[in-house]
Amino acid sequence: MSDGPLILTEFDRDILTELYHTGRVTIAGVDPRISVSRIARRLKTSRARVAARIREWERSGLMRGYDVWPNPALFGVVGGSVDLRLADRLRKPEMFRRIALVDGVVGGLEFLGDWVSVQLVAPDPPTLDRRVRLLGGLEGVSEVGPLFPWADLQVERSLSPLEIRIIRALRRNPRASLAEIAKAVGVSTRTMTARYGALLDETLVWFLPSYDFTALASPIVSLTLQLRTAEDRSSVLAGLRQRLPWFLEFGWSGFGPVFDPKLLTVFVFAPSAAGVEAIERTARDLPGVASAEANVLVRVISFPEAFEPLLAAASDAWPNGRAPAASARRSRSPRPRTR
Repeated sequence: MSDGPLILTEFDRDILTELYHTGRVTIAGVDPRISVSRIARRLKTSRARVAARIREWERSGLMRGYDVWPNPALFGVVGGSVDLRLADRLRKPEMFRRIALVDGVVGGLEFLGDWVSVQLVAPDPPTLDRRVRLLGGLEGVSEVGPLFPWADLQVERSLSPLEIRIIRALRRNPRASLAEIAKAVGVSTRTMTARYGALLDETLVWFLPSYDFTALASPIVSLTLQLRTAEDRSSVLAGLRQRLPWFLEFGWSGFGPVFDPKLLTVFVFAPSAAGVEAIERTARDLPGVASAEANVLVRVISFPEAFEPLLAAASDAWPNGRAPAASARRSRSPRPRTR
């Protein structure tokens, strides 16, 4: 850990933009193959400078590591995200321990204040609704926001037994080298490199960074804008770039929350706690914006155990690596987030 809180700079924003291969923050996380050298070349700076800054993220506690998710679409499940208002905002650690006991909970996002966001998966829409009701019935939950389901990203094949072993090894040690993972699963480094590349290229495995924003000297704000029309998106983004140059756009990654086309979410580097309201006011006054809501991010929460039963079942169901029948895959029509 560093001696004091980390002060973010424009250089940090540029590194983060490069780590997300789409240029946007996505639920599928970062592409771990993007090397420090590649980032340095794209930013026209030295490799040593980029590497030193990422090490500082780790030392400060901002970057706590990674969670490795197999793509949920592999298992024919449906997913969704829901916001929960807590009766006592000071008891969030205890509440997240309770939330983790609900089957299918895979992740969460803690905000400053009463609200948290929870991501969960289920075998079908009725079960997903039932699990959301279970979350709402937990002692300490005072309000449940609307469920906004994830779109279904179709996958072309299932995981082979070797790929399941690779994913399990990656989940145990996401920062291990490919040579170390190869040794752990009993294959050559060459085979491991080829399989690892295929898993990433076919979006069969995702790396999700685990951030703790309390390590920062100033806040990161999740800014959600309700646009007057979907066509206002480009002009609103241009206006944000003029007035709030340090922000990252949230982008749909194929399998993730599906928002109303008139909703735009960006993550803004606030200069200070006092500047959060100014950010919200600036966004609200932009032409094409109907309303704006700013929430200060606290940390990303991970519940990696939820995927273990799915991986175990896949080992039994797909012994030869054959893709499940199309009828086994489920989808769900998106509903807009209204909160």
